[in-house]
Amino acid sequence: MGNQELKGHTAIVTGAAQGIGKAIALELASRGAGLALVDIKAEALNETADEIRKATGARVLPRVLDITKQAEVEAFVAEVEKEFGGIQILVNNAGIHPLHKIEDISEEEWDLVMAVNLKAMFFLSKAVLPGMRKRKYGRIINLSSEAGKHGGTVAACSYAASKGGVLAFTRNLAQQVGIDNITANNICPGRIVTAMANAAGAAENQKFIDNSILKRIGDPEDVAFAAAYLASPRARFITGESMMVNGGTMRD
Repeated sequence: MGNQELKGHTAIVTGAAQGIGKAIALELASRGAGLALVDIKAEALNETADEIRKATGARVLPRVLDITKQAEVEAFVAEVEKEFGGIQILVNNAGIHPLHKIEDISEEEWDLVMAVNLKAMFFLSKAVLPGMRKRKYGRIINLSSEAGKHGGTVAACSYAASKGGVLAFTRNLAQQVGIDNITANNICPGRIVTAMANAAGAAENQKFIDNSILKRIGDPEDVAFAAAYLASPRARFITGESMMVNGGTMRD
């Protein structure tokens, strides 16, 4: 494989069975990283793990995990530390987006969105930090969204609120971990070709395209390239940042 700048590094990627998470995992593996992949979809996760092994020769550990349960997260991180000898990269990608108006969002749905999209990032970041601090190196990459910045166009308010929380969480986290040579950054994708975009519908996707500079919806690989850079040793002076990957629909 070409660029092997992540050789000897281990990455945890959540929500890795499909879409953006799968693309990020494949890109990190192609650059030499070992992978611990997390999802709740067992069959798709195992298929992705096999695909990445065949394509890159990378060591891949797939695990079905409820990332909203702190005890499960802690046990998983301990297993990865033991199996790989350390964790250098954490990509908090897993997220859910039930498309409901505020009147139709139940308390249970609100709590679930917050748990998966935000609280799980807290659990995973907290769990990997002792090892990263000990080794004086780490890259934490959290997937937020355009919706976290401006509220979104089709986003449910629960999703937008959770992704806004991700932005603030990451900025604060960066301040706390920088002393140990650990960076924490956000990626804010616009509309990307995933199941989530399909749920928005063709008309809404066309509005996004019309409003973009590049006149297209993004591919998962576009987000993966950004994640791979932030995960690399070369991104050593970037932290607390929010990288927009959106074709120019929102410029700040």
